[in-house]
This record gives sequence, C-alpha cells and structure tokens, in this order.
Amino acid sequence: MTFALVNGVLHREPERRTSKNGKAFVTASLRCKDGDGSAFWRVTGFSESACDELLRLKAGDAVSVQGQMKAELYQPEGGEPRLSLSVIADHVLALRQPAKQRPRAERRPGAPYRMAEEQLNDPPPF
Repeated sequence: MTFALVNGVLHREPERRTSKNGKAFVTASLRCKDGDGSAFWRVTGFSESACDELLRLKAGDAVSVQGQMKAELYQPEGGEPRLSLSVIADHVLALRQPAKQRPRAERRPGAPYRMAEEQLNDPPPF
C-alpha cells in the first residue's frame, strides 16, 4: 500500500455519489503542476470529514489531499499508453480557508467607534 500527499487545484466541482450498496462518497478531479504540463488525479473520499471538506470547495480552489494512491497504465483505443493516477482521500485540507462570517453589528479592531445618539447626550458616568 502506497500513500501520497498531493497538492493541486480542483479541476471540476466535487460530486456526491452513492455506491451500489447505498454508501455515499465524493469524487473530484485534481490538477497538479508537472514540470511544464499538468498531471490529473482522481480523488475519492469515503470518510465523512473528507467528503464534507471536498464538498465545501469549488473548482479552482487549491487543496492538499493525503491518502492511499494508485497508479495504473491503460491504453485507450488507438492511442498510446497513459498513466491513470488516483488517491483515496483520508485527509483533505483546503489551502485557502474560507473567510469567517461575522455579525454586521460587530466592531472591527481599529475601526472608529461610533456612539449611539442617546449615549452622546448622556452625562459622563464620572
């Protein structure tokens, strides 16, 4: 069994699928730089955490995937032999985390403080 850590960009949107026995899984296509060209990896996630993280991402998002890898040689009809690369994702890490959502009323650090009008008219507490 060979494990790999693959970094790249999602080539297509991840898809949720269901196996014949009813188990849900997620598939994605990952494009990685390979010198002047690109290598494409099929990514499959079965664990809940890997599936959730993959589904949160969109095409073009940078991601790092760790898991069991498989490399197979195949020959399309009338073509030359090609290498098929795939990884079963145990761990998925988005290389750019989504922005945290804040309530609009929250004051940002360094932002000017604005008092409500009724507070401006009240005498100071001292």
